[in-house]
Formats: sequence, C-alpha cells, structure tokens
Amino acid sequence: MNEHRDSLKDIYRTGIIALVIPPLAFIIAYISGSMIFLDYIHVLIGAVWTGVDVFLGLLFSNVIRTIGPETRKNIGMRMIPMTLFFVPSASIITPLAGYILALRAGIFSFTTPLFIAIIITGTILVSIGFLTVVPYSYGIARNISNGHWDLDIISRNMKIISMGALLQLVFQVIIISLMAYIVVYL
Repeated sequence: MNEHRDSLKDIYRTGIIALVIPPLAFIIAYISGSMIFLDYIHVLIGAVWTGVDVFLGLLFSNVIRTIGPETRKNIGMRMIPMTLFFVPSASIITPLAGYILALRAGIFSFTTPLFIAIIITGTILVSIGFLTVVPYSYGIARNISNGHWDLDIISRNMKIISMGALLQLVFQVIIISLMAYIVVYL
C-alpha cells in the first residue's frame, strides 16, 4: 500500500510540474516583452503538445490493443502527468501566446476569414481535449487513487484518450497549416 501511495505522490508531483511549466514560461516571455521569446514559447509548448498527441493518437492507439490489462494499468498511471496536467495547461497557453503574438504583430482581425477559421479550429481543438483527454485521464487517476484497479475502466478510458488525442492531432495539423499560411503570405 505504501508503494502505491508513493507512486501516486510521484505521479502528482510530476503532474504539478507539467501543469506549471507552460504558464510560467509564458509569463516570463510575456513580461520580457520579446516577441521572439514569446514566439519560441508558443511554438515549443505547441510542438510538445502536438508530440503528445502524435504519441497518444497514432502510436499508442496501435500499441494499446496489443498489451495486457496489467500493462495498461501501469501505462495509465504513468501517462496521467501529461494527459491530466500538461495537456490542459498547453491547450490554454499555446493559443493564448499565439493570440498575443498576432495582436502584437498587428495582424489579428475578427473580420478576416483566416483568423475566424483559426479561432473556430482552435476552439474545437481545445474543446476536444477538455471533453476527452482531461476527464478520462481524471477517471483513470480517480480509479487508481481509490485503490480499486478496474482494468476495464482504465482500458476504456485509455482508448478514449487515444481517440481524443488523434482527433486533436487532426485539428492541430489544420491550425498549424493556417498559421503557416499567415507566416508566408501575410
């Protein structure tokens, strides 16, 4: 039981670090006033978030079908810091930093169809995470912290998280394409 409690402490300690780093980096970049630093934070956090979705949505979805329930439980415990803490933090900080960059560059406008498309795509992207990845990660964490290892619930939640991450990845590719268009043509 102590080993289980220590594992949970490690998971939540790591999760808190994953939760705090994106907003802390954003605040430092924002206060610095440097557009390059803010752009770096926007791109870096967005890239890590996209990488998490590539792993969970593409790679992990194929692997999860081939592993046993006990292994799924152990993986579920270890992915909680990223899915329950980092993903929501990154999904707020990345678009916020992008919005501030667009404002500072003087290129943002609610009347431009391209920016309207980015806002709609971004809203869908963030919503997917908060409707799939976050609540089902919380379900795994709650299941684990209760000490009732319902492997069916953990497996089902991991599949939903994987599908949510895959869907997020699709919208991330769309929004990255829209932003690339802005950089090249505006």
